[in-house]
Amino acid sequence: MLMLRYILEFSIIIPAIIFAVMPVLDDLRFKSLTAYVTGGVLTVLFVVLGAYIRAEFMIDGIMIMLPYSVLFFILYIVLVDTGTGKKLFCFFNSVMLCTFCPLYTVFIMAPFEADNKLWKTAGLFTIQSCIVYISLVLVIGAIFFRTLYVKLPMLMKQKYIGTVWDFLFLVPLFMTGLMWWSIPIHPDLAMVGRLRPAALIFLWLILMMILLLYHVFWWTALKLTEGAKLQQENTLLSMESKRYEELRNYMDETRALRHDFRQHILVITQLSGAGNFTELRNYLQQFSDGAYTGYTGYCDNIAVDAVSAHYTAFAESQSTVIDWELNLPHDLPVKESEYCVILGNLLENALRAVNKLPKKRRRITVISSLLSDTIIGLSVDNPYNGKIKFRKNGLPKSDLESQGHGTGLTSVMNTVQRYDGSMDIKTVNNVFSVDIVLNCKR
Repeated sequence: MLMLRYILEFSIIIPAIIFAVMPVLDDLRFKSLTAYVTGGVLTVLFVVLGAYIRAEFMIDGIMIMLPYSVLFFILYIVLVDTGTGKKLFCFFNSVMLCTFCPLYTVFIMAPFEADNKLWKTAGLFTIQSCIVYISLVLVIGAIFFRTLYVKLPMLMKQKYIGTVWDFLFLVPLFMTGLMWWSIPIHPDLAMVGRLRPAALIFLWLILMMILLLYHVFWWTALKLTEGAKLQQENTLLSMESKRYEELRNYMDETRALRHDFRQHILVITQLSGAGNFTELRNYLQQFSDGAYTGYTGYCDNIAVDAVSAHYTAFAESQSTVIDWELNLPHDLPVKESEYCVILGNLLENALRAVNKLPKKRRRITVISSLLSDTIIGLSVDNPYNGKIKFRKNGLPKSDLESQGHGTGLTSVMNTVQRYDGSMDIKTVNNVFSVDIVLNCKR
């Protein structure tokens, strides 16, 4: 029974690991079933080992938990492939939630722990308190499940709040320290005056306030994302309006040329009939010099055509050539705004990369066409210099993620996944290639 109490005490390690891993499941370096099973077995062994050491040598639980925490922290930093601030937040958030459980258990079970002789010598809960302890962990897990499994992963993918993670981890870190400091030295101290009922209410309110804080943070990030999407749509509308003006000017000039064409034919006929070929040649030269240079269309889809014209103009401003091959119809099988965001993100990354190269190497190739009535393909290639590091999920790793860089491809991948598509990134002979297939079932 004594060994069981020690095991139950150290079993808090299991939910702590689960709470820390849930928000970063997509960023784990090892995602195979074998890795999960191995991790589970090792965790159980650590629990049993910690209980055995505590029972055999009567070492205080904190003295064992501290090196355990350091070890798990190092493993967590190594095995999770995301920003440092995000890793620190998820780790300390897990520690905070699990620290709350023994603290609250002390105040709940204080009347029953007063006669516990092992509390003074080893700080050990009774079996009844251990059951309350584990039950409380399950309750906390149920309350924070959606936050840990849905909201935090969504937040960590938002590029508009990248720098916030560098400071947000201080909240759970501070709360963890405060909770450890608040654990009574002996259950009798929790029974002094109105401390126990006040603590039971106050601690629960703190936990709910933390949950509310996370929800407000998530809601704010969601609104920022919606605002960013609205801005993208407004930008796309602005591009389309500018493109429409170009088309209208072209049509007006074409109409004027067609109206004046009869006069030009009359002059040409008179000069040729009179044999004044020198004057005819000069007249034709003036006519060709003053003619409209023409309207360049990239594809039949208005939105994509507008985006293509916008980035072509931007590329020309930095002496970059974009080779377009867009075989797209007027109506796309995917949402126009989302396709344009994908195209825009890829082109911005490509333009940023080639801008570091000599002007003669600044060339980007864009190919897109319908592969079937419901499938659209897109390929963007560009040269680059240097070495690119890749994550386990196949995306390149940026050293400036905290500043919002390197998140464009993450946004692209999220959109591709929503369309049940594929995204393949290759680097061959210093050419960075992104091949995307979007599948939209009607």
